[in-house]
Amino acid sequence: MRGKHRRHRPPPGPISLSALMVGVLAVSLATPRQAEAPERSERRRARSAPSAPAPRRPDAPRRFTIAATGDILIHESLWERAALLGAASGEEYDFRPMFRRVRDTLAGADLALCHLETPVTADGSVSSYPVFAAPIEITDAIAHAGYDSCSTASNHSLDGGAPGIEATLDSLDGSGVAHAGTARSRPESRRITMLDVEGASVAHLSYSFGFNGFMPEHDWLANAIEVERILDDARRARDRGSDFTVVSLHWGVEPITTPTAFQTQVAERLTRSPFVDAIVGHHAHVVQPIEHVNGKVVAYGMGNFLSGMRPSEMWPDGVEDGVIVLLRVERRGDAYRVTRVRAVPTTVEYGTWRILPSA
Repeated sequence: MRGKHRRHRPPPGPISLSALMVGVLAVSLATPRQAEAPERSERRRARSAPSAPAPRRPDAPRRFTIAATGDILIHESLWERAALLGAASGEEYDFRPMFRRVRDTLAGADLALCHLETPVTADGSVSSYPVFAAPIEITDAIAHAGYDSCSTASNHSLDGGAPGIEATLDSLDGSGVAHAGTARSRPESRRITMLDVEGASVAHLSYSFGFNGFMPEHDWLANAIEVERILDDARRARDRGSDFTVVSLHWGVEPITTPTAFQTQVAERLTRSPFVDAIVGHHAHVVQPIEHVNGKVVAYGMGNFLSGMRPSEMWPDGVEDGVIVLLRVERRGDAYRVTRVRAVPTTVEYGTWRILPSA
């Protein structure tokens, strides 16, 4: 319950990670279209795909925009700051000010996609690295920032087990944010997240390379990266009326800016499919390249959008940085294609933990 005092659950002992210093990736930049952040409207909410193909609207839009961002990773430093901000706003935790400087860009897109890497608390207690349980208020902040859907398949998906997944999806539902990648039941795991974007139907799919050694109680709780399964899901999305399908992939190696052979091989196979239109990536905690593979946009890694990670002996420069990937999608004949890609760099300001455009 929101008014209930939460206990701070101490995490298990630290996990040793290799510290690898890498160069900072340069990406092409452009100033995003600025728009007054509108309130969330019914047209932007998601609904599960029906069992039969959805009818195509004759007035489907000629173009729309998609904004996608990197990891939202709620460390202790963030929820401690959110508790102080909540004392002023009347909430137990208030993460909304952390998104204020990027809200216009996110809400100004026709569709905004986040990656919620950490589950929210299932029992009222909160914890940080290496086993996360974030305050549920983070989902209200995500909605307030202008997001429409979040990918939830990550290496931390199973940190709270099935109760953590249920709490996360319940909280996103309560905040009016769609989700893909984890499920509360087997039937839910078979649903395709479909979003109405000004009359066009966009499918959002989400998968992770693994779950930090946690074994799911049920195989449908969290989606693993299995190419044939992803292709099948994308095919089902198209059969159910998707005009454009975005695949969110939690992959790569921390903190390497260069895509791995696994990433490039998976991207090559997926983008050969006519049912996959774009790939957006997470997990490396540093920005990786944005490339065209088989004519499709692949953002291999969008860095950390909101996290408490700082450069240290463990982490290189760049872990405080992320990028907002802006895609312009246009209808060409009967199909939609990405016709323009823009990258807006961001950084997380130490102490305030505000996400700031850095250009």
